Amino acid sequence: MLIQPEVDDASVRRALRRAPAVMQAAMERKVQRAAVMLRREVRRQLRRNRSMAFTTLLESIHIQRPFVMTRDVVAGARYARWVEEGTRPGYRGMPPRRALASWLHTRHGLDERQAHCRAFGLARYLQQHGTQPAPFFKPAFANKQTAMLALLRQGVVEGVRQSLGIQGSPA
Repeated sequence: MLIQPEVDDASVRRALRRAPAVMQAAMERKVQRAAVMLRREVRRQLRRNRSMAFTTLLESIHIQRPFVMTRDVVAGARYARWVEEGTRPGYRGMPPRRALASWLHTRHGLDERQAHCRAFGLARYLQQHGTQPAPFFKPAFANKQTAMLALLRQGVVEGVRQSLGIQGSPA
């Protein structure tokens, strides 16, 4: 015996036709809010690490929208990965001495001549010994993962309620 229910209610058919667009609009808002939440936490974690002398890395953290209902929080600075993961001893090439000289000048108050003189030695030391990781993306994601998932669940609930035309807050 085969039972096939048939829905012939105009309001249900209308809700099903509207559902994809309504869900997308509801989720877009929540996905954007989750990305902003993560970006804020990544920046906060980077400040906590105290591993920066300039705000170049901090300001390079931004949100990209590769396609609908998707956000990527990325760091635009080339060296962000090296800060996050550290570097191994003995990697090829030397760190940029000009950037190290600026860091020495800012962080340690050396005059420019002293900073340039010491930058070579620091670059050689970093090449030989590597750098310790100062993760900021992974801890930020771990700190905000639960809150972001709750926000996305809210978006699903709101989208379904709006699709069905239910007013008010969920019970």
